[in-house]
Amino acid sequence: MYFFDVGQIGDSMEWKNGNTSISAGSHPAELFWAAAAIALFILLMLRKPSTITEGVPAVKRRILAFLIDFWFSLSVVSSVGALIPLWLEAMRTGDFAWHFHRTYSANTDGLAALSSLVSMILMVLYFAFPLTRGRQTVGYFIVGLKVAPPFGTEGRFTFKAALLRTYYAFIGLASGLTRNWDRDGQGRTWYDRKTDCTVCIVNDD
Repeated sequence: MYFFDVGQIGDSMEWKNGNTSISAGSHPAELFWAAAAIALFILLMLRKPSTITEGVPAVKRRILAFLIDFWFSLSVVSSVGALIPLWLEAMRTGDFAWHFHRTYSANTDGLAALSSLVSMILMVLYFAFPLTRGRQTVGYFIVGLKVAPPFGTEGRFTFKAALLRTYYAFIGLASGLTRNWDRDGQGRTWYDRKTDCTVCIVNDD
């Protein structure tokens, strides 16, 4: 965002006290990055994780995996998702720009807001879909971890169970400082036990 002087990657909408602020931005380089990132994600969905090894992953390792995944998914979804409000603004004004900001409402804002909702859904699916395939997210692949379901390290989650796991993982990580990790002898946090999961270390030898 700063290197290419775009001003913004993604879109934002705010209506407060009678004031309006609508903006969106992307860049061709971001789209090339998004294409490479999507290709990497697809490769991970096709690649079977290596053998699971015994060991309790450190809390810092798990936090790092989440931060990588959050940044990875947000950067891809934001750069691609911004194309929808950019296209809508171009259709409205007759002139395409990689960034716009206006302080008034337009009849295209409803569709642009819908695109933001779709982007949030895609971010949730980024975390949930690999669980239904028995695969790793990019962050978990980089740090060498895998979320295993209760019926074996090679098993897969149902879609409902994957969404539930994703929800509790977000709540658990967000409340880690206030609620405590409360890990048991297997290194499972309270939300691991809530969803009956175990985070394992992956051996890539």
